[in-house]
Amino acid sequence: MTALLILVMIAVPAACFAWLLRGLDPLGRATAGVAASLCLLILVPQTMIIVRAWSPVGGLAVVAGICALVATAAWLRRPSAGAEAAVPAARQDDEDWIFDE
Repeated sequence: MTALLILVMIAVPAACFAWLLRGLDPLGRATAGVAASLCLLILVPQTMIIVRAWSPVGGLAVVAGICALVATAAWLRRPSAGAEAAVPAARQDDEDWIFDE
C-alpha cells in the first residue's frame, strides 16, 4: 500500500507539471514533470519543518493545492479552438522562379 501511495504522490504532480510544459517532446515532458514532482515533494516538507508546521495531512494538502494551481495554470494556457493562426497555403507557382532558365 505504501508503494502505491508513493507512486501516486509522484505521478499526480508530475502529470500536472507535464501538462504545463506543452512545448517539449513527450520524453522531455515526462522527465521534467518527474523532476519537478520530486522537487515539490522534497521542498514542501522541508519548508513545513522549518516553520514548525509539519503534519502528513498538511503536507498532502499543500501538495494537492500546488498541483491544483499548476493544473489551473495549464488549463488557462491551453489554446482556444478559434485561436489557431491561419497559415496561408503555399501556391504551386511560389517557387517557379527557381527553375526559370
